Amino acid sequence: MKTRDRLLAVDASAEDWQASVPEFSYEDVTLMRLIRVASQSITAFTDPLLRPSGLTESSYHTLIVVLANGDRGTTPSALCEQVGQNRANMTRILNVLETEGQVQIKADPHDARRRQVVITPAGRALVRSHAQAFQPIVATAFSALDANEKQAFEQMLRRLVVSMDQAEQVVARQR
Repeated sequence: MKTRDRLLAVDASAEDWQASVPEFSYEDVTLMRLIRVASQSITAFTDPLLRPSGLTESSYHTLIVVLANGDRGTTPSALCEQVGQNRANMTRILNVLETEGQVQIKADPHDARRRQVVITPAGRALVRSHAQAFQPIVATAFSALDANEKQAFEQMLRRLVVSMDQAEQVVARQR
């Protein structure tokens, strides 16, 4: 389904949602659905470019985070948090990336019980080649917003992420 079709589906079902589940505010449900549409759209333009090199959106994001940590590397636990993957998925992602020679996983020099993930030259080159391909696509994806709107949107998203963290804490207390 194309992005426009997803937007039409959100709009077409809005009244039914409101009537079916009146406990939720129309605005909150619509925002959650639009965030999902945006996420699906990102996947729709990243996956076709990543697939030929054997990457997924999550594995590419993992490589970027590892690259950003430089020679000091990072830990699998930190990657789980930063990439938004559970431990099992991150283990699978890292195993594939290590097998493909994109990352190296070794004992942490300060604590042998912990593992350290560092990017290899091949991984660095792969990130850079995809970054060049993605740059015009990402620019197009955000072209509907001017610089001030992007800044305002970023601030709103940051506030939303904080409030979602608070929602997670409510769930944790209910368990």
